[in-house]
Amino acid sequence: MERAGIGSMPGETSRPAAKAPPPGAYGVLLLVLAGSLLANSVLGPLVLGVVRYPVSDTLANQLLGLELVTLVVVVPWAALAGVAGLMGARSAPLFGFAPSAYAAYMLVQYILGPEYDHYSVVVLGQLLTFVLAAGLMVWSWALSAYVPVPRRDSRDQRRAGLVMFALATFVALRYAGAVGGSFAGAGIGAEFAEERTFYWSIFLLDLGIVVPCTVAAGCALVSGAAGGWRAHYAVIGWFALVPPSVTAMAVVMLLRDDPHASVPTTLLLGAASVVFGSFAWHTFRTLLRPAGSLVPTGHVS
Repeated sequence: MERAGIGSMPGETSRPAAKAPPPGAYGVLLLVLAGSLLANSVLGPLVLGVVRYPVSDTLANQLLGLELVTLVVVVPWAALAGVAGLMGARSAPLFGFAPSAYAAYMLVQYILGPEYDHYSVVVLGQLLTFVLAAGLMVWSWALSAYVPVPRRDSRDQRRAGLVMFALATFVALRYAGAVGGSFAGAGIGAEFAEERTFYWSIFLLDLGIVVPCTVAAGCALVSGAAGGWRAHYAVIGWFALVPPSVTAMAVVMLLRDDPHASVPTTLLLGAASVVFGSFAWHTFRTLLRPAGSLVPTGHVS
């Protein structure tokens, strides 16, 4: 590598980091995403109640918790990442991936879950936001190839890979009953009996996308493959946002005396959210270290 002050390890083959910051349009679109998520939550049942979803009381309670986390955590995260992008911060894509992935993940459920029997402007708006979020997720991943990240040794890299495997196991274990029940033809839980599409959309997203991608990130880190640390930031950011939203759903269900509320489940999810949040804090704060401690993500440490 030819940059002053940052050396290459013997035998490394990688491309140098781009000197230019993320395009200004990237920051602008993150701000648009933040505004779209803000509007979706404010217009929904949490604030104004202009938008009402044809769902059961249990799912309505869960949406309240989801929108609360969106307003308090996700919207500010996306907005700050957008401002960072506009200010030329090269780490902005690593921060921008998480809220984009969160939005795409949740909007699938918003669109499919209610099982509308009519056309709706709300669905069109959420569809446009989904396209924006999915596009930003892909763009964030592409731009992150040129973001400097702190140096790590091989031990740290293997340890991070094991964390990825643990996160994938955590998600997969939540569906252990579903997998076992599949061979017996058991019915899905009463919580989702009236909104089966909600359940199956989450089932598909978690087991079909989240778990495989998290395992792939773990394999990349353990093997020392290029892109492993990029995947590490992406996965940790997603886990910093989605599990807390599920915890908020469980808390709202308890507060509103929902018949499907569970204290043990709420405590387990709350503890997991604290752990994931701690991982995220320790992971992302390293991006704020002095530039002298950074190497391009293309390098394998």
